[in-house]
Parts: sequence; structure tokens; C-alpha cells
Amino acid sequence: MDVTKKTIKILHSFLFFILALQNTFAEMMEAGKTKIKTIFNLYHQNSNDGNQVADNSGREETNVVEPMIFIEHQINEDTAINGRIVFDAWTAASDTKLDNYTGASGTPIMGQARVSANLGARQEKKVGTNVWNYGFDVGFSSEYDYTSLNGTLSASRSFANDNFTLGGSFQYYNDEVSLFKDISPPSAARISTGLSRKIMAASLTASQILTVRDIIQFDATFARSKGYLESTANTVNIAGVREVEVLPDTRSRYALSSKWVHGLSKMSALNLSYRYYWDQWDINAHTVRGAYLFDIEEDESFMEIFARIHKQNETKYFKGRFAAAETFMTSDSDMASYESYEGGVFYESMRKDFKVLGVEFEDVTWSHSLVYSTRTNGLRYGYYQTGFGFKF
Repeated sequence: MDVTKKTIKILHSFLFFILALQNTFAEMMEAGKTKIKTIFNLYHQNSNDGNQVADNSGREETNVVEPMIFIEHQINEDTAINGRIVFDAWTAASDTKLDNYTGASGTPIMGQARVSANLGARQEKKVGTNVWNYGFDVGFSSEYDYTSLNGTLSASRSFANDNFTLGGSFQYYNDEVSLFKDISPPSAARISTGLSRKIMAASLTASQILTVRDIIQFDATFARSKGYLESTANTVNIAGVREVEVLPDTRSRYALSSKWVHGLSKMSALNLSYRYYWDQWDINAHTVRGAYLFDIEEDESFMEIFARIHKQNETKYFKGRFAAAETFMTSDSDMASYESYEGGVFYESMRKDFKVLGVEFEDVTWSHSLVYSTRTNGLRYGYYQTGFGFKF
């Protein structure tokens, strides 16, 4: 029934590309211009070691189809509006098994969906040789057992003739979730709806141009979750009996990260980053990512080859199996101790401008990405992503 955890995994996997996409929207366009980027994702994950799966099979198979549309329109020389629409359709073995516990329809739900949309605006204001950027964003997301209303405020300023930039953002999520009260016995399983979950997140970013070939960036992030933080699909095994997981009603998360981009030549660059994460539930994680980017086809396209290593310890509430009920319990594979290894390639090419019905389409791009990842706790996933963008 629940895809919240899986959706977060997917969003994390696609984060590097979405950040790159946001950067393509960073510069203001000519007044009246519109930029559109469409993305299509195919995602698959599998494991036979998921201790949280209700039927004791351990099977975490999930298949997701996800089209996305990003739009930005330049109102005047210093103001732009933007929007995003995302649709997910998925099937998940663990979800289908868990649907049997509801007894509502008599047959399990074989597929589910999520839709989300965001609308925002940003403004640029020049102060001497420096530039201020302001932005806001409001959005919603809705799926079978999870709804979210959210908003973002952001601001940044450049200094020293754009050599140094300092920025910050604040996000707030007002969510509602549906959770099982119990699942034992299955015929008596009960679901509570409209349970509150609120998330606040703040981040600070600083970037500095060191030389003509070197840029560094530092980020600090804080997030606070409050309310019902369990997942609908997650259960625990207590002496052979399946019960729902139980987690604290608050969670504070912290992350510090740094990035270094070094130009090897006019045609290639290295991108190295490190992130340290820790939280209130005693999870600590280290993430290292390295990428090699190079131009091909005489600056008409570029390719990125990257690798990522992530290592974390388990939360203090995690056990694969519980001998007796405890105050807080989870067997979620995302909260276990594991190492993950990810590798992939991203390719984007510039296409010739063209006209359709008298409208000229400019800055046409076509991109592809292929990623594979494996964890030491059994989970493995891969996805293919293709994108098409243009301006008119």
C-alpha cells in the first residue's frame, strides 16, 4: 500500500539530475521566452532480504514509471515563473501482499499512482556589480495513503563580482498519512487515515570560484520531522508474529557536504563531493561521489561518468527480528547498517533549432542516463532516464 519510502529512494536517485536541471533554469532568459524540459524515468528495484515485508518473503521488488514536466516562463527581464508536474505509476510486491490485510476490496491492488505539482516564481535584482535572487514555490503531492502540501522560500546573493555566492532556503511540508493500527490477525487489520506529519527543512549554501578552473561549494542542511513517521508497508517480526513498526514522533536530521569542480582542460572536468549525515535516531552516514565530465562532438554534447559510495550504520531502533515487543521497533532496510555502490553515465546533446507551425524552438537538448546500484543488505536497483528540452 505504501510507496512513500520507495518514492524517497527514487527522488534521492534522481536528485543529481534534478539539481542539474535547476541549474539550467538559473539564468534569466529573454522576456517572453519559455523553457520546457520533459523527463521520463523507468525504475526497478529488487531484494529478497527485506525484513520489513509483511509476508516474510523479504521481497522488495518495485517497478516505477515516472514522467516529469518542468516549465519556466520569463515574464520580464528580472522575473520568471516556473512549474513542475510529476506522475508516478508503480507496482510493488510488498505493497500487493500488504493490501490483502485490508480486506476492503477482496482483491489486492496491483498498481498504484502518485501525482504531484509545484508552482513558483523567482526574481533577480542587481545591486551594483552583485545580484540578489529570490524565489518561492508551493506544491502538493497525492497518492493512495499519503498527501502533502508544501512550500519553499529561497534567496541568494553574489559577491565579489559573482566570484562568491551565498544562498539559503526554507521548506515546510504539511502532510497526512494513512497507517495500519495493527495487522494481526490479518482479517482484523485496521487503518487510520488523516494522521499528521509535518516536516521543516532549512539549508545554507556557499560557493566560491577559486581559479579559472576551480570551484568549491559547501552546504549545511537541517530537517525536523514531527508526527506519525512510520511507513504503511513496514512491519516487524515479534517472535514469529507480524506487527506494524513503531517509531518516535520526532526526528531531527543534519547534513554537511562539500563539492569541488576542477577543470582539467577546456573539454573536461572532475567533480568530487563528500557528505556527512547524522540524525536523532543515531544513524550516521558518509557519502562520496566522483564524476568525470567531458565535451564531445565539438561542444555540441557532453558526457558524465560517475560513481558513488554510501556507508551508514543502523538506527538504534532496528532489528531484523524482535524477541519481544519494544517501545520503538523497525526492520526497514533503509534504516539498517549497509554500504551501497552506485555507478552510471549521463549524456546530453544539443540539437539543431527547428520550427513548428511558425514557432522556432531553440536550445534543443536530448539526454539519457543509466544508473545501477547495489547494497550490502541485498537491495539493488537500476533506472533509465531520458529527457528532452527546448526554449521558444
